[in-house]
Amino acid sequence: MAFLCRFLARLFADRAGNVLAIVGAGMIPLAMMIGSGIDISRAYMAKSRMQSACDAASLAARRVMRNDTFTSEVDRTGKEFFAFNYPAGIYGTEAFTPVITKPQAGVVRVTAASRIPTAVMNLFGFRTLPVEVSCNASLNFVNTDIVLVLDVTGSMNDTVGGSVKIQALRDAVLALYDELAPVQAQLRAQGQRLRYSIVPYSSTVNVGRLLYAQNPSYLRTNTTVPSRVANFNQPVYAANSPTRSEGWQIYNGTLTSSDCQTYVGQSEQAGGGPAPTPTTVTRYFGNSAGNGFSQSRNWGWSGAPDTSNTYRSCRRWRVVETTTYETRYSHSNWTYRQVSFDVSNYIKPSGSLTFATSAVGTVPTAGSYNAQQLAAIGSGTSTAQSVWNGCIEERDTTTSIDGGSSLSIPSAAKDLNINLIPSDDSSRWRPMVPDLLFTRNVGSTSDNHNGGATDTTLWIKNNSYSSGYWACPDEARRLAEWDRSTLNAYLQKLAPVGGTYHDIGMIWGARFASTRGVFADACETYAGMPCNRHVIFMTDGAQTAYCGVYSAYGVERNDMRVMGSTNCSSDSQTNSVTANLLSRHEQRFRMACNATKNLGASVWVIGFDTSLNSNLINCATNAGQADTATNRDALIAKFRAIGNKIGALRLTQ
Repeated sequence: MAFLCRFLARLFADRAGNVLAIVGAGMIPLAMMIGSGIDISRAYMAKSRMQSACDAASLAARRVMRNDTFTSEVDRTGKEFFAFNYPAGIYGTEAFTPVITKPQAGVVRVTAASRIPTAVMNLFGFRTLPVEVSCNASLNFVNTDIVLVLDVTGSMNDTVGGSVKIQALRDAVLALYDELAPVQAQLRAQGQRLRYSIVPYSSTVNVGRLLYAQNPSYLRTNTTVPSRVANFNQPVYAANSPTRSEGWQIYNGTLTSSDCQTYVGQSEQAGGGPAPTPTTVTRYFGNSAGNGFSQSRNWGWSGAPDTSNTYRSCRRWRVVETTTYETRYSHSNWTYRQVSFDVSNYIKPSGSLTFATSAVGTVPTAGSYNAQQLAAIGSGTSTAQSVWNGCIEERDTTTSIDGGSSLSIPSAAKDLNINLIPSDDSSRWRPMVPDLLFTRNVGSTSDNHNGGATDTTLWIKNNSYSSGYWACPDEARRLAEWDRSTLNAYLQKLAPVGGTYHDIGMIWGARFASTRGVFADACETYAGMPCNRHVIFMTDGAQTAYCGVYSAYGVERNDMRVMGSTNCSSDSQTNSVTANLLSRHEQRFRMACNATKNLGASVWVIGFDTSLNSNLINCATNAGQADTATNRDALIAKFRAIGNKIGALRLTQ
């Protein structure tokens, strides 16, 4: 023992070769440190890659989850995205299957756990390292306003893929509602809201009753349209009830009894005239009771001037009926021109406008009378009542929008000024008055026509007569929190009618989505939270423009509001699309789209059974928000997809 102690003491004192020993002893922990760094780094990279795959999987799975329902599609999509971003076996990862669940409303959770083999630490008994990830994804909604601008033109009555297009549209809107119903319930529970507005459009929109309810002064009380006046210049004489004067007439001299009898029985006499000079009828009787000759009363009567001898005084009872005449005037011909009508009662709830349906009868004063005036003063004229359906003509515009590329709205284009509050007739809307409409030759200011007084057809061209065309879609609805049954009842009433004027649809979509203007229904914030606004524009056809159709801009062939003095070309006097007019309406559509986006609303465009031209594609906020659907199922899918995209998809864990 003493020897061992001395040996160790000498060894401790002898420092030769110590470095080698120390290095040898330090290699083991150094190897462990380096090895753990390598393996932990690999584990970190694996987890980072796995976390990215988890995030992508949860976002993708949440994106396809509809009606807040967890389905096999949600599970499959999540796993496919996870596998794409984290291939099996990468980093030597042991086989595993991610778990996808719905832990709470609106949330998709993805979890995954595996192990990766070690490369160095395996020498020290650590064969694998754990790798675990978890993530949640949800659609983040705040107050949301959705304005549906829906093409309900006549072609929506066509069939595509075995389904009537208008019914497919109804189903698609309900699918959008169902997609967002859970969101609506969540927002309501949080004191927030999700609202819908619907603007059916064709060649005009039905918003007049909404405007009147908001403020009656937003509508004109008079309007001027292509119509006609009845000219009454032919004098006719209407007899007044005759006046009667009567009394004894004594013969100047004396007569025999027989001559007196002849005198009393003298025949009726007519005098005066011709009309309008008064006429008379004189009749003679034996006395005021109308009896015949009576000698004691008519010849030598008691108290007569001469009562004796063969010749005596003679008298008779004379009745004179005098007829005076009123000069009146009958119909001569028609003049077709712009005519002003008083619509102050017409625009009222339960109001109407009385108008003459013909020019039969007479008027008291020669002149020209529109149908409303004639109904008020005409005698013998048949009349009818016109009741407003709520469709409007746009307020004043300008003809300077000639189809160019500028998106700057001229100050005179009050129709395109989304937020302008009416202050005079130029900025007020007109009610449509189809019952009073009569068109005339293109470009003319006035045309005469010698048709009969009962002529009630529209004068279209070259003295030929045919019916003009106009359409009125169903009434629009302002932003509101709809329930499904009310929405379905409204959608079922939508009826296809009219031609496709995209500009008027988008103009009113913008007005309903605006935070200012005549309705100011949309919001920037509500209940202390921001508001998102979306306009979904759906159409099944291209823009049209007709010279002879009564649209939101009147009848272009005569009103000339869009083209002005250039007017419609001579080969476009009927209801055919005119290229020059079309380009102007397309430019208005582009301006309206730009104005909508400038309001801060996000615009989505869907073409149903139709391709999208550059105007429609560019109307959307971005190219990804413009798409087409070829059949009912595809249309429903598009509406659902929009519902699934309008929220802010985000990771919550």
